[in-house]
Amino acid sequence: MNCNRSVEARIHDLEAVHEIVNLEAELAFAADNGQPDRYAELFTEDAVLDLRPNGELLEGREAIRRFRHESPKRVAFSVHYLSNPHIVVNGDTATGRLYWLAAITKADTNQGVWSSGYYLDQFAKTADGWKIKKRTMTWYYRTPYDKGWARERIGAPQAPDRQ
Repeated sequence: MNCNRSVEARIHDLEAVHEIVNLEAELAFAADNGQPDRYAELFTEDAVLDLRPNGELLEGREAIRRFRHESPKRVAFSVHYLSNPHIVVNGDTATGRLYWLAAITKADTNQGVWSSGYYLDQFAKTADGWKIKKRTMTWYYRTPYDKGWARERIGAPQAPDRQ
């Protein structure tokens, strides 16, 4: 945060970061607790939700709402753990990155799955508060619970070698 900015501007940014972190937590709660309408309300009307390559590209709040209404056919249970928020505010817009780890039960097989990666988000401040304008998901791994990410990664690239 630039300390040469006014106190009011810095307070605005701090309040925005706090509201956006709460928005992210509310979104995860709505996903994990079968609240598709609440989930969709947290996006702008023209939002984009990019779940590729392990899902689809959804455009608009109604497409996101329909997707969440259909989720119980794919996911019988989920709990998302969120961490490492990095939010940059620029007036009434913001960008963010947030890690996720999710414990999931697949509806068709009753198989436990771990999923992990990060969200890259764009936010907009609306008359109803901060909303997600665009979310792009990047997977580190999806793996059966009993095998773990070291033995079997599904639909995610191997981590790059680190020197």
